[in-house]
Amino acid sequence: MRATVSWNIVGGCNYRCSYCVQKHAPGLGAPSDEELEAALTTLERLEGRWEFKISGGEPFLLKRLPEVARRLAARGHLVSVLTNLSAPTRVLFEFIDAAGAQLRTFSCSLHREETTEPEFLEKAQAIKARLGALPRATFVVNSVIVPGQVETVAASRARFEAAGLKFYPQVMRQDGKAVTYEPAEEALLHEAFDDLVGPGQMNRGYALKGRLCHAGAKYFIIHPRGDAFACYPGKRAREGHLGNVFAGTLTLREGPQPCPYEVCPCTVPQNRGLIEGFGSAALSEPD
Repeated sequence: MRATVSWNIVGGCNYRCSYCVQKHAPGLGAPSDEELEAALTTLERLEGRWEFKISGGEPFLLKRLPEVARRLAARGHLVSVLTNLSAPTRVLFEFIDAAGAQLRTFSCSLHREETTEPEFLEKAQAIKARLGALPRATFVVNSVIVPGQVETVAASRARFEAAGLKFYPQVMRQDGKAVTYEPAEEALLHEAFDDLVGPGQMNRGYALKGRLCHAGAKYFIIHPRGDAFACYPGKRAREGHLGNVFAGTLTLREGPQPCPYEVCPCTVPQNRGLIEGFGSAALSEPD
């Protein structure tokens, strides 16, 4: 079991992808210096070692992101990041060097509406090379499978894997649910990607209602406004509020509770042994 925080550290994004589930939130930019200091002070009080999965929006819009990585790593925590890879390479390298041996997963998303595949691939290879000397670090490229683009994404997978890069597909989601693909594309989805994730799963979620889950105790998410929730379904339902890291009111649950949701799309608890009776071996998504 790996205690994990999903920290949406920035609400804004420099991309405007039509299929984005996060959506650009102009009122939710990077935290102020005061808010960031308060959050780090709160999080540095967490007991034990945690993994911080930092995302956004686009997290590299926060200029102090390398400093955040450095401070978390100095406390013995693991640091992961999800980015659209649009930041200058020197900034990405600065973040990698700041996290150092505590860097766990560097994940980047290919968004064809905003960049070209050759440009993205070249940058991804540079990042992978920079990670080479770090003992824990893994690198993965993901891409949303927009309806009508299943064949395109499958071809991208072949090219990225030929370049030695792990490629992970994600079905497109709207309003918290996976979209419906035409029958021919659904068949191609299984043909192209089931070896990665099992029959028809990808990020469609699992029926885990009633299973004991450590979300809220050993896992939580942080909204750009600093509010903490036990999990993403809880946030959408406005349930499971755990306090605010800017205000220093974060209070975690004492232990696991039965999952109240019909479908769990939260891959982090699934992949880190945080759902009792549901192990990480069931999924091949990078943790």
